[in-house]
Amino acid sequence: MIFEGEWRMQRKHVLAYLLFSLFFIASLSSCFIPSSRGFSNLASEGRYEELEQKSAALLFRRIEAEPLFYRALALYQTGESEDALHVLNLYFSMAKTTDPHMIDAHRMMSILGFDAKNPHRSIVSAKWLQERGQLHETEARSYYRSLLAVGDTAEATRVFDTFLKDTINAYAYAQMVIGTLTDSFKLEEAFAPLTAKEQLTLLQSITSDIVLQERATLLLPLATPLEQAFEGREELAQVYSLLASLYGYADMRVQQRKYNTLAQNFT
Repeated sequence: MIFEGEWRMQRKHVLAYLLFSLFFIASLSSCFIPSSRGFSNLASEGRYEELEQKSAALLFRRIEAEPLFYRALALYQTGESEDALHVLNLYFSMAKTTDPHMIDAHRMMSILGFDAKNPHRSIVSAKWLQERGQLHETEARSYYRSLLAVGDTAEATRVFDTFLKDTINAYAYAQMVIGTLTDSFKLEEAFAPLTAKEQLTLLQSITSDIVLQERATLLLPLATPLEQAFEGREELAQVYSLLASLYGYADMRVQQRKYNTLAQNFT
């Protein structure tokens, strides 16, 4: 009887210990894996690596839309575009249309799709935002670039004229036009408000990479007036170097040699 009483007492102690241990472990888990409400705080504080780890830990326990959204956000913000795209696709497959993160998820995807070389996915989300009056400048830029990437120039022009032309400064506008469009009138119109220095800088940025012959021929009328716009040796050397590059890409070898020589004489 004494032994049985002692055993019952020990069993009570063991059960109490186990209950305390479970409570303690649960408390630790809540510290290391926050509730979904805690994710928004991590995101607002820019603690994206911690957000990625903790959302992943919660997803290991249960797959839900909200931690998927925050993990995609964390991956995107830490430069893991392709992984973020996969997680965000899973979020869309699970989230209800009334999910409070749905608009932000489409905003992210409209940018992420282009960055992750999936312009079609970017276009889908951008269209979703546009239909609801939620397409802002940042998403419109990715939408525009994605449309050009898939060859839909007509829609790209519409998006540009509707959402971008009147919302960005003159330099940014010219930068987008010169990088994509082949309409000489629109190029000249975009260049007109820029200073000579801005025009030179923009053309130099374009010719830093290989330029196709057709585009080089299109850009030459924008570049040739710059020869009369500067007097300083440094600027003129830059203009001559620019013209030599464009004439070379346009396969106009006589003019290319002329401006190569001028550029060398001014350096």
